[in-house]
Amino acid sequence: MMTLAQLQVFVAVAEAKNVTKAADTLGFTQSAVSQMIQSLEKELGIPLFHRSRKGVIPTNIGERMLRQAREILRITACMKQEAAAAQGIETGTLRIGAIHSVSTKMLPGLIGSFRKRYPQVEIVLFEGEYEEVNTWINSSVIDVCFTTAPGKEMEFVPLATDQMMVFLPEDHPLQHAPYLTFSDLRKNCFIMPKDDCIKKLLQENGLSSTVTFEVRDVTTILAMVQEWVGVTILPQLYMPEVLPKVVSVPLRPVITRELVISVRSFASVSPMAAEFILHSQEYMKTKMTAFS
Repeated sequence: MMTLAQLQVFVAVAEAKNVTKAADTLGFTQSAVSQMIQSLEKELGIPLFHRSRKGVIPTNIGERMLRQAREILRITACMKQEAAAAQGIETGTLRIGAIHSVSTKMLPGLIGSFRKRYPQVEIVLFEGEYEEVNTWINSSVIDVCFTTAPGKEMEFVPLATDQMMVFLPEDHPLQHAPYLTFSDLRKNCFIMPKDDCIKKLLQENGLSSTVTFEVRDVTTILAMVQEWVGVTILPQLYMPEVLPKVVSVPLRPVITRELVISVRSFASVSPMAAEFILHSQEYMKTKMTAFS
């Protein structure tokens, strides 16, 4: 008979793409993990993994089974949390997904304050691009995600409005301008963050041809701006607490985007995920001045 332990092993092996790594994570022997996978495959009558010297990857049917396994484990975790909550015990694992801009600035303080309130809750953080976090939600890899571009099928609550700003070297001729337009930037080399929303913004306003570099790390981008390598446009939520020798100038027309916390369905979130959503809303209300 199929067991929850088998499903946990199945998911762990799929995520690690390696039996040995999954065994180490779970605290099992490699032999025990292999036997549980083989037993699950025998019971289902299908191969769950392609095996090679490089590791293991799910088969096509294995991918479909993986979604079902994650959903079963998610529901089981919800049941355990409901039971623990009824006894006044707050435990469990919370899996959070976030686009890179949020995880850089906002999440450290948010997660820290949540863990002070619920020290027994284990928190696992996944960072990714917009499509990745949406896929993780739909596949039950994560419980909640922070994004500015939730999928159409997802439910969400708004947390903050994020404004786009232009960043220049502090001795740039335009540093004292009350605002800058896209036309003002066309004669400058542009350093673009790896952000699909900003990429689309540049394409729509004719700045794609001025992109000289595409960089993921915000600290590196601002260091390059400081050294006159180019200018950039970044959302305020990208900004580290301490800036190098750069200045920010408002962009006109004003362009904003909304940061949200999203789930697949509010009706089916775990008690801990629901509590984290409420905590996030409270946290952002108190910290909005820090992000402005």
